[in-house]
Amino acid sequence: MRAAKRGSNNTRIFYLALAVVAVAGIGALTWMSTRPRQDAAVVQVDSTLPKVASNGYVMGSPSAPVEVIEFGDFECPVCARFASITEPDIRTRLIEPGIVRMRYIDYPLGMHRNTWQASRAAACADEQGKFWPMHDLLYQTQDQWNGQATRSPEGFLKSLGPQIGVNQQQFEQCIDSKRTQAKVQAHEQIALQRQAGGTPTFIIGGRMITQPLSYDEFKQLVDAALARSGAPLRTDSTPATGATKTPPRR
Repeated sequence: MRAAKRGSNNTRIFYLALAVVAVAGIGALTWMSTRPRQDAAVVQVDSTLPKVASNGYVMGSPSAPVEVIEFGDFECPVCARFASITEPDIRTRLIEPGIVRMRYIDYPLGMHRNTWQASRAAACADEQGKFWPMHDLLYQTQDQWNGQATRSPEGFLKSLGPQIGVNQQQFEQCIDSKRTQAKVQAHEQIALQRQAGGTPTFIIGGRMITQPLSYDEFKQLVDAALARSGAPLRTDSTPATGATKTPPRR
């Protein structure tokens, strides 16, 4: 009889614990479904804006034999590592000698809360010919303005203006007005049309690469593109004849 009673008690304890777990699970699901939507990233597309024509931002000589397209998200940590570790070598060893022309197309992903604000700020800097300095600063300071650091990045983004030498009043007015939203949306559409699945995504000589690249990997792909194009294969230490450092342009 004592054994039966112990078994009965154990059964009651088991079902009681099961009920507690079920209630907790229902409560968690309820909280997830009713918590403020601001906890989730928001895709900030305005379908009412007129479409504009824009093909991203270009650095390098128009006569460079290879164009590389990068689809990047300013809030993407992998993109930030590429920009800070690999890209400096690409600029000095491939872009400045006239071997490569780099086209950056921002592709704001829905998982990142503040990426649209950053892209708009970069486009505002571009209005004053300062896209690439802004590009570099956004990646260098990503941990200070991203969605984990703040819900309102505009103040910090404005504070970058003096560091890149823009007219601050014009820069801040541009950020506040969101007038570059249509331009960013145009870039997003290019990424979608080219079926860029994530960031960073590269197109080198017509070949799509969907993973981050070291400098050596990047250079191998550039060499292969040069070989396919029939252009002379130059080493990254040999400047193009008559090449000069080309200032950033659209």
